[in-house]
Amino acid sequence: MLGLLVFSGFALNLVLHGALGIGSIVEGEEQSHPIPLFQLGILFVSVFLLWVLGSYGLVFLGFGFLEYALLFPLSALVCMGLERLCARLFPSLVPEYKVFNPATAYDGLALGSLMMGLHIARTIMEAFILSLGFSLGTLLSLVLLKEIRKRSSLELVPAFMQGRPLMLISLGLLSVLFTALGLIFFNVLALF
Repeated sequence: MLGLLVFSGFALNLVLHGALGIGSIVEGEEQSHPIPLFQLGILFVSVFLLWVLGSYGLVFLGFGFLEYALLFPLSALVCMGLERLCARLFPSLVPEYKVFNPATAYDGLALGSLMMGLHIARTIMEAFILSLGFSLGTLLSLVLLKEIRKRSSLELVPAFMQGRPLMLISLGLLSVLFTALGLIFFNVLALF
């Protein structure tokens, strides 16, 4: 189970660094916004709920290839619905500024983690751990990028590297680092 947790954290970071979630992270460079814990919680719940629906509900329909065409609008609807439900039930917890857009399934993060989860998880417990790892991996990535952004404002960075170029290079380096750490972790635990 620990292997699944670490794998999901590293795997969703690869999705994040693979340009699915870059737009929201890079755009927030001008202002300092808090880390979207509310949206990461909704990401966790939506991926878990969609895994249950995809594993037990859509399997019997036999969509095959068309299942993937159905997953994107379904994940966007679930993300928007959960945000609306939380806004109605707990209005004080919902922040005014949201880092990720629920209409795009959190910039593809929900869809990417759902697709990985559907192929990896076989039980509900594995799906729970994978969705938790996806959320924690995204949190780790956001914390690291926020710290890089803060340090770059305090230190001397060349003008052509400030802002978006530095964030994109940082995302690429984090992707390489997380891939290497994932491979080392899997070789040490002999998971593959």
